[in-house]
Amino acid sequence: MSQIETLARRAWQLKEQGYAIDDIAALMGKPTSAIERWISRWTEIARKVPEWHEGLNIHTVLTLKKAGIESRDDLIKAWENGDIQRGQPPGIGVYRLVELRNWLEASGIEFPKAQPKAMIIDLLPEAEAALNHLKKVSGKTASQVIANLLIEADEINRSD
Repeated sequence: MSQIETLARRAWQLKEQGYAIDDIAALMGKPTSAIERWISRWTEIARKVPEWHEGLNIHTVLTLKKAGIESRDDLIKAWENGDIQRGQPPGIGVYRLVELRNWLEASGIEFPKAQPKAMIIDLLPEAEAALNHLKKVSGKTASQVIANLLIEADEINRSD
């Protein structure tokens, strides 16, 4: 829900509770003209169906639209067909893949759990100390910390 929709809902609720327009404007710190406009349009705003991509980052949405993905069903099909992966469509990096997967999972799509791959890495003492510090402050495991750092670094590298 957009900020305007949230404000309009709040104004409508206050009006329904018996507040005068001037009082609502004072409570919300907004001009009375805005309050009147929001209240008069609340029915229209409340009926508005949210966009299919609500909850996704706008840059992710624009990247999907450039690739011809115009609906949730299009996105699910593209995901299932393997048309969405790192670098495909252009602009989809690891960070956006994680965002899309989480968004789809939150909307009820089930994915098979990916098995983590065991790796042996050599760390300098300074890197090990930093890893231990990050584990302590984040409450995450070493694997989770390293995975998050790699994903963030990949996204930074791809945006350059």
